[in-house]
Amino acid sequence: KIMNMNSSSHRYTQPPSSRQKQEPEDADQVIVQTDFGRGLIVRTRKSDGIKEIRLGDVKSSSSSPAFRRREPNMLYTPKDYPSVPPCIGDDVICEYGRGVLKEIADDKYTIELASWRLSGRSNVTCHVVSSPPKVVRKHALHEMDSAEKVALAKSQKAEAAKYFSEKDYTGALNTYASAVDKVRNVQHDHTSSNEVRADLVVIMITCSNNAATCCIKLAKWEEASKFAKNALIMLDALYGKRGMKIHTILNCEGIIDAKLFGEWRVKSYLVVARACMEQGEVEDAIAILKKAKGLGMPYIDELSSSADQSSRGKEEKASLRALTLQMKELKRLVAEYSEKRKAAKKIEKKKAKVMAKALFGGGDGKENATPDKQNNMKERDSSETKQHVEQVNDEQQKAFEDQTGVGSGVATGQIAGAGTRKAPFKRKSSLKSKLEREDPPVQQSVSFSDQPPQVKEFDRAKDDDDDETPWQKHKEALILMGIAGVSVLTIVGLRRAYR
Repeated sequence: KIMNMNSSSHRYTQPPSSRQKQEPEDADQVIVQTDFGRGLIVRTRKSDGIKEIRLGDVKSSSSSPAFRRREPNMLYTPKDYPSVPPCIGDDVICEYGRGVLKEIADDKYTIELASWRLSGRSNVTCHVVSSPPKVVRKHALHEMDSAEKVALAKSQKAEAAKYFSEKDYTGALNTYASAVDKVRNVQHDHTSSNEVRADLVVIMITCSNNAATCCIKLAKWEEASKFAKNALIMLDALYGKRGMKIHTILNCEGIIDAKLFGEWRVKSYLVVARACMEQGEVEDAIAILKKAKGLGMPYIDELSSSADQSSRGKEEKASLRALTLQMKELKRLVAEYSEKRKAAKKIEKKKAKVMAKALFGGGDGKENATPDKQNNMKERDSSETKQHVEQVNDEQQKAFEDQTGVGSGVATGQIAGAGTRKAPFKRKSSLKSKLEREDPPVQQSVSFSDQPPQVKEFDRAKDDDDDETPWQKHKEALILMGIAGVSVLTIVGLRRAYR
């Protein structure tokens, strides 16, 4: 029985699962039109010519997650069904190889062959007129080689640019990120040309920078910083390999150093600086901007120093214009961030003063008072000073009246008038002159003007300082000594407790 099962007469009775393990799928799976609808020829058995056709889903491969989640409808037949009519953009296969259909004119099909590899960036195009090509399923990402992945990333980059021009920043961000993911883990082999490697570097840098710009528009600062730093890693690696093949190819194709290491790097640093600023890292943002200025200015000087401006190419003029705009933006950001840093430092100083007063005391609160409160304090101080001066004047006037005998009820005008008349002659008494010699009179200057006697205002601050107690003079020092003493006693007590 085992021999019969292994014989040629019974090999069709084996289950389909075992046959799938034995025979691989077709490399180019043709999309055909069957009696039950469209189908995909997954496998053609070499032994008997039976075709395994998956009906319905003609886009996904059998190894994709979408295919594994459901049980497909399969058709097993030896019949040769015709291919579906080709359309522009379909992957097709003809007698010359596999490619993409670019144009259909009458019965002529123009196909750009992808299975042909020439030096440089030359493409092979063929024109088929005998019979229409067969439409095949597009390769999945894991089935593509490096050139196909780079071509797919280029198409997604162009699609993302359309989203960005329409201000659909979310769609642009997702598409740019998808393009980066398509070429992130590309494994180069002998089929990868230097041009493909150069295109991959450009795709990684430009898509990362553009994705970072979309994140800035959407206020996703952390993601923006990651994308920009990813571009900087690629640029730094390329800068270390200047003069080698990839760098030479990029320069020959119009991507000069001013664009590579000047414009693109400054763009990445501007994004990183903005992200740092929004996350509160002001010092880091200013340092990054200064570093970007140091990278961009040498290229501006180099492009501006050329004597003959007419000899500049389009690339040089475009890079000079872009770098000049970037330097203006950089200068504006440095000024803005510097002002914010000064404001932040002032706020920190105020907080430190408030904390110091709360901890150690001191101050009469005038520094933190509002302008209205400060004016009220000044008016109160001036009124107190005037009252004190008037009180001193009254006391001196009273003492003067007691010594001279002039009554307070005598009018000032009468006294002044008496002084104008000539006093009558009086003979001096000898007794009075004797008393005056023994007890000379006190020299006083009396003024009978309308203005009260002027009294010099005393220095209140000086008197207050004289009246301060030792506790007020050395309050902060005594508090610190008390805190230190309590700390020492606590440490000594803890040590004894642990012993």
